[in-house]
Amino acid sequence: MKKKKVVIGSGIVATATAAVVGAATWIVGGMVYDGTVGKKASVKADEMEAFYANREDKVLDTLEKYEHETVFINSEVNGYEIETLCITSNQETSDAMIVVHGIGSNYHEVLNVAFNYLENGYNVVVYHQRNTGLTGGDNFTFGLYERFDLEAVADYTRNLYPEGVVGVHGFSMGAATSTMHTELNEESKNVNFYVLDAPYHTMESAVELGIIAKKIPLLPVRFAKWAGNVFLKVKEDLTYDDIQPVDAVKNITVPVLLIHGKEDRVTPPESSQHIFDAIPHESKELWYIDGLGHCEADIKIEDEYFDRIYQFINKYVKSGE
Repeated sequence: MKKKKVVIGSGIVATATAAVVGAATWIVGGMVYDGTVGKKASVKADEMEAFYANREDKVLDTLEKYEHETVFINSEVNGYEIETLCITSNQETSDAMIVVHGIGSNYHEVLNVAFNYLENGYNVVVYHQRNTGLTGGDNFTFGLYERFDLEAVADYTRNLYPEGVVGVHGFSMGAATSTMHTELNEESKNVNFYVLDAPYHTMESAVELGIIAKKIPLLPVRFAKWAGNVFLKVKEDLTYDDIQPVDAVKNITVPVLLIHGKEDRVTPPESSQHIFDAIPHESKELWYIDGLGHCEADIKIEDEYFDRIYQFINKYVKSGE
């Protein structure tokens, strides 16, 4: 009888323990999901115009100095439309840059980058990534589905400027999206070069750094990362292993400039090294910037930042024209 009671008691304890672990996994996994895939855009679509009209930097006023048009491009693979802004340089040019914003952001946040390109002989195309503005999609996928939107935008841009040089400049998740797009571009050949500012080489590496940055007491990073992956699989039928930007560059042929602040605490600085090493050709550069964090260089050292980019373009892209 005593043995039977021990067995029953052990079963109850095991069941209770499993229930606690399961609940903890779901709660923690949901927190990780909400901070990444389920993250909300920083500005709602119906509030964007008023929000940026009142911003101190007055980007909408500057935008009025250029001819521009909003178009909606069909993302055939994803089955929705992409809200896109096409801006024409005041200089005569057939070249164009596509600028890709990061997670939770929107294209207004990269307009100052667009203005620099516009003043230096490039037309510019910016767009709201998936789950942003009036672009479709109800989540973020760290570049997995976003790359197909970029392909649609790149195809549209190439049709606008069939004889020009077309580049892509991505920031953070936009850089990872652009990294994953390089593989698609090998078939379409819409894009001539890429500038990747603070990409991550795997989704797992970005999630891990994000968990560490939260500094939640008594929460093991390894468990939180695992729980997030479990939640992602159940919620979206995706896993971290599905999102490997570093694998996309292994057979590419176009020039790539990688930029990363050494003090970045959002995407791992070593991610750029991994991507750089995976690129099979020599038309590539890696620029680590001392003392800067996540995607800060275009603001804090603007002149040096763009001088380096234009030097790269002249060396690897335009020298052969």
